[in-house]
Amino acid sequence: MSSMPVTQAVILAAGRGSRMHALTEERPKCLVELHGRPILAWTLDALRANGIDEVLLIGGWQHDKLQEWAQELRVNLGWSGSNMVRSLQLAQDWLLRAPTLMVYGDGAYGASAIARALGGPSGDWVVPVDTLWRQLWERRFPDPLTDAESLRRNGPQLISIGERATHMDDVQGQFMGLLRTTPAGWGRASHWLGQWEAERGQAFVDRLDMTSLLQALLTAGERMACVEVGGGWVEIDSAADLAAANKGLTEPGGAHDFRC
Repeated sequence: MSSMPVTQAVILAAGRGSRMHALTEERPKCLVELHGRPILAWTLDALRANGIDEVLLIGGWQHDKLQEWAQELRVNLGWSGSNMVRSLQLAQDWLLRAPTLMVYGDGAYGASAIARALGGPSGDWVVPVDTLWRQLWERRFPDPLTDAESLRRNGPQLISIGERATHMDDVQGQFMGLLRTTPAGWGRASHWLGQWEAERGQAFVDRLDMTSLLQALLTAGERMACVEVGGGWVEIDSAADLAAANKGLTEPGGAHDFRC
């Protein structure tokens, strides 16, 4: 395990975001405007405010539009037929050189949320979780359980993640598209991914999303810690999410103001 500070980030922004419809016809989802600025701009500012100046951007759909935003840009050419894990594998050398914060490109994260995500326990795998998730999900969905994933923990230790939640008790926080890992942690994950691809085929790894990877690593014996964040971010999966996020900024008392 490492207590070295995180000074680099990998932003995963390869997908088209088909539920954004016309908003992403000619640009990647992370460049859709949220409260007057591209989603990505909010996150880059929050990272810089926390001393994270080295950023690798993984693009796919309309990746040429990302060039001006990227310190370094790599392209997942198979973005349309693969999931987040394939994009993350393109950052292998970065992940093996220093502790890294992985960030979803379709989330807008405030500086305070990033600061909390970088605090808390040390370890090879640290999963920031939103303990105020229900407030955000109720704004996005008539029934939050139609989208929320299960997350169970014992104190700071993550027990399981990523299953379909059937009761609110199944959701002891929500994955927020952030993940801290160390070179040692990713080295073991890379080993497992190679083994799973050899045993189960390329399509198995192609289908892996991030919470599926985390659960598979837990099952393989990895220990993971959670750090509580509690708001300060939004996820934009659809045009309805975009409208809900903008509306939420006008409502007093909201915990998910990503401008903070």
